[in-house]
Amino acid sequence: MAFPLFFVEWEDSAQPTANWQWVDEYILEDAICCTSVGYLVSETPSAIALAANLGDTARTQASGILRIPRSAIRRMRPVKASRPCAAQCVA
Repeated sequence: MAFPLFFVEWEDSAQPTANWQWVDEYILEDAICCTSVGYLVSETPSAIALAANLGDTARTQASGILRIPRSAIRRMRPVKASRPCAAQCVA
């Protein structure tokens, strides 16, 4: 199965703060714009999944899978590979 390569620009949220703090001392930072490039390995109406790495075996493996909510996506476009991946890697 072929997985298309995509460039995605998306808005990230921050991790929760670990410690208790006074609300009147909390500083709200601006949202962070992130960019990711990866293979689109899954999608639903509400989210996509990009994999940083694929292993071309009889049963495709992936690592570094990132889930991005569609509501956070600012821009998404396909990336053309300079040449297709060979069926088998040769050194």
